[in-house]
Amino acid sequence: MNVPVRTPSALAPEPPVRPPVVDACALLYDDAGWRAYLHRLGENAPEYLDVFSASFCRYFGADHATYRDALALRRQDAVDVLLPPGRPPFDLDAYLADRRRQGVTGEFAMGSAERLPDGRTVNEWLLETTRDVRDRVHVWAGLSLRDPSAALDELERSLAAGATGLCVIPFLDGTDPADPRFSPVWDAAAGARLPVWLHTGHHFARSHPSGLGSWRTVETLAARHRGLLLVAGHAGWPDVQETLLTAARHPGVYLEFSSHRPRHMPKPGSGWEPLLHHARGLARDRVLFGTSTWVNPAPTATLADELTGLALPAEVTSAWLSGNAEALMARTAGPDRG
Repeated sequence: MNVPVRTPSALAPEPPVRPPVVDACALLYDDAGWRAYLHRLGENAPEYLDVFSASFCRYFGADHATYRDALALRRQDAVDVLLPPGRPPFDLDAYLADRRRQGVTGEFAMGSAERLPDGRTVNEWLLETTRDVRDRVHVWAGLSLRDPSAALDELERSLAAGATGLCVIPFLDGTDPADPRFSPVWDAAAGARLPVWLHTGHHFARSHPSGLGSWRTVETLAARHRGLLLVAGHAGWPDVQETLLTAARHPGVYLEFSSHRPRHMPKPGSGWEPLLHHARGLARDRVLFGTSTWVNPAPTATLADELTGLALPAEVTSAWLSGNAEALMARTAGPDRG
């Protein structure tokens, strides 16, 4: 019996190769840094330790029931459940190897001005730890806007140490970034070509209004400080359309959708319909892929695969996964920045 020979054209098509990934919202900490991060949340937005309890436990490998019981008694006890004594120390080489396996070629690592037990800020630790891998890890120093002068000092110190961006979370500070008191900070960021990741849209901190860090904040800052590069963290969700239209008006504004899973975006009522509708047009060059590290239980590669699985042109998927982030990094580079 003659067996037909399968020609290449008769073979099943190869699955598409996923483009490389740049994570535009990554958290890279050792245990001391995570404790500082969780302490800041607990002090300023304790609702997060409750609402995202399952996510924290999945990320840190902790028992959810034990964590919930501890949280009901004392926040610090809950943090101890997530970060018990005896955990292996942070290993940067292992971290980067895992990121390579996930297809991540670069990331914007978000810092903070919180103090560690050794007296350094998280920004300082992050900048020192990643000094030799700046081609892979781009440190975006965290600022607190509670004190305009201190924020400006932190910006200048971080810039001198090699930071290539900034991170601001208004609901943790309880301040309005568009307050004119902070204009020197934004002018300095624009002058140094430091893009700013700004938390925008919904938050769970009941002690602060939801308008802290909205698309209106982005609009005001972009109009007032024309050279400022702004990344609207979480894309201003649920006001994605307004945030996208703000980006259409201001060439220095980008949207980043960390904390939200791409597979849910096409679902009716998701709030992401405007982004997908305009993906081939005004959103094509303004959207960045991000994870927020602990928020979603899925690995970065899975989240990137979910984006690749959407019905988007290949060039849009590539732009969102890494191309736009690389273009943004190129906009920050200059003869005095290397």
